[in-house]
Amino acid sequence: MVMISRIRKVRLWTLATLVAAASLRCGGDSVPPTTPTRIEMASGNGQNGVVGQPLPSPLVVRVTDDNGNPVPDVQVTWAAQGGGSVSSSVTQTGSNGQASVTRILGTELGPQGTTATASLEGSPITFTSTAVEAGAPGSIVITTNPPVSALDAEVFDPAVQPVVQVKDGAGSPAAGVRVTVTSSSGGTLEGDTEVTTDANGMAAFGDLGLRGTGSHTLEFTAGSVNVGSSPVDVSPLSSRATTGSWGPIVNWDIVPLHMNLLPSGKIFAWGKRDISDTMGMPRVWDPASGPPTGLAPIHVNDMLFCAGHTLMPDGTLMLSGGHLMDDRGIPTTYFFSADGAFLRKGPDMHHGRWYPTLTVLPDGRMLTMAGRDQSNDVVRTPEIWENNQWVELPGAGDTIPYYPRNYVAPNGKVFYAGERIMSRWFDVDATGAGGRGQWSNGPMHIYRFNRDYGTSAMWEPGKIFYAGGGGDVKWPTPDPKAATPTATAEIIDLNQPSPQWQSAGSMSAPRRHTNSTILPDGTILVTGGTRGGGFVDINEADAVKVADLWNPKTGQWTTLAAASKMRVYHSVSLLLPDATVLHGASGDAMAGPVPVPPERNHEIFSPPYLFKGARPTISSAPGAVGYGQTFSVTTPNAAQVTEVRWIRLGTVTHAFDSGQRANTLSFTRSATGVEVTAPANPNLAPPGHYQLFVLNRNGVPSQSKFIHIQ
Repeated sequence: MVMISRIRKVRLWTLATLVAAASLRCGGDSVPPTTPTRIEMASGNGQNGVVGQPLPSPLVVRVTDDNGNPVPDVQVTWAAQGGGSVSSSVTQTGSNGQASVTRILGTELGPQGTTATASLEGSPITFTSTAVEAGAPGSIVITTNPPVSALDAEVFDPAVQPVVQVKDGAGSPAAGVRVTVTSSSGGTLEGDTEVTTDANGMAAFGDLGLRGTGSHTLEFTAGSVNVGSSPVDVSPLSSRATTGSWGPIVNWDIVPLHMNLLPSGKIFAWGKRDISDTMGMPRVWDPASGPPTGLAPIHVNDMLFCAGHTLMPDGTLMLSGGHLMDDRGIPTTYFFSADGAFLRKGPDMHHGRWYPTLTVLPDGRMLTMAGRDQSNDVVRTPEIWENNQWVELPGAGDTIPYYPRNYVAPNGKVFYAGERIMSRWFDVDATGAGGRGQWSNGPMHIYRFNRDYGTSAMWEPGKIFYAGGGGDVKWPTPDPKAATPTATAEIIDLNQPSPQWQSAGSMSAPRRHTNSTILPDGTILVTGGTRGGGFVDINEADAVKVADLWNPKTGQWTTLAAASKMRVYHSVSLLLPDATVLHGASGDAMAGPVPVPPERNHEIFSPPYLFKGARPTISSAPGAVGYGQTFSVTTPNAAQVTEVRWIRLGTVTHAFDSGQRANTLSFTRSATGVEVTAPANPNLAPPGHYQLFVLNRNGVPSQSKFIHIQ
């Protein structure tokens, strides 16, 4: 009973208080009425609109008392300056203290003002607006901001390339408007900095990047309107963007001193002997399936060590020759399918061949040249595979060193680039004194010794690079320099009327038993080798482990990161589909007091371009094209593509990749990718399978797509 009484008392007291307060507010004199003291701008300033039309949003002011409370029933006077009118010259504030008008712009382009006046602090209020033509930019907003973070000079990934939308003064999408982007807080903006809006008023940038570390803001401007982006934090590139990087050692069961990249993406390799004593029989390795150990050997009845090999136009791997014993070859021919399966043993050649070179001719025939036969005699007569048989070319008799560096030239002939001091021309179908096949002399190398076990590559049709070599102690000369490898390099352009070898500078060190690999960006990577001469007593102190990079566009050499292993005689380097380079093998079959250890392993080199930010991607490309055909390559990076290149699949042994050669392909951009034109004829790109890459302006390549041209 007591508690109930207390509750009733509290309720009665509260109710009485509220009634008293209400009576004082309604009619009492103890609480003064609210007094307006200040007028301020609420919204609507800085708009753009179409001449003669209302602004998209009303102009709004707010009236408050000393305590910042809204005050109703206050008159506000409005006036238009610079043309046009307002919807009402006098308005009154509502319960929220706000008063507004609609501003109709005048017929003159440019700034137009509006004043709101009341006898209060802050009066008059001046609104500014801009009259623009119909369709001209009235507003701009960012729909996709640039990335929150990026690497220095990185080309932004397409997913974070900025997109803005421009509307006109009436709020409709403004088509055909040029939008410009600048860096408003330092750094240098790179790429296409101007884009035109589409029918929806959207301007999508596709190639932007920022050079200069720190936090940067992008500003987008269309006509008289602009907007700033969220900050982009730019980090410095790692040292690997200059030197590249080597991966860990990957073990094999064999010394994979013969290596081929197949159209299936698998790697076909063999050696001389391996730990299971299966005489180095071939293995097929799928890099996607794990390390290349425990692979089943492909059993053949001949030892394929020191054979010639390359991919035929249809992707079949062809082998000619092989090993009877050191300096003695066998006449065998083998064919393996594009996925590495054994197909058949072909008819024997007319000659055994140990260390021959196989070359694909423009019409799809195969040329084998050089080597030693079963009797240790140098084979002077080349042979050609045509109509499913070997045909001798007896008019071409000449002594050519092991594994000649042969290339199909733009004129359709075969150019022998070395190892000899004098380069030569070979015409398969010309008739010489002794019959079919004819040699003619070419230009002399600058280096006046045989570039024995130097390395060579054709990086564009007719443009050949040759580096290192020399130091052949088996061929003594009066000059002791002949026993020392060279660091020099030379190039020749067979497209010239009278081509001559020219200096290409020097590598960081002399190299013999070295390999060169054409990279997607057109540079040439040189790996492995030794400063010492000969084949035996090659020691760790003489090994050259750093990689060197030669850039044809600048003619400059760059020294890159060092591999972990000594890779000399019998080492290989092979371009992989992801634009890295497999560098492996070395040793095996070595003799002498200090034999080179057999390296049953490889390591992967990632060139500097893989550390320069996001990579372009290829969504799709045709599996086969014809000569001169224009074909579509879809990529989300179409706006970023500055170069399209392809490189024939590699087939490498003994310091020479007889398969690789490259073309820079012409292209145009489309809405969904690039339209690429294949080389005009097979003299420029012999038939077969090529790795296609698209690259951005930093030389960063995509992963490749395999394309067959025939």
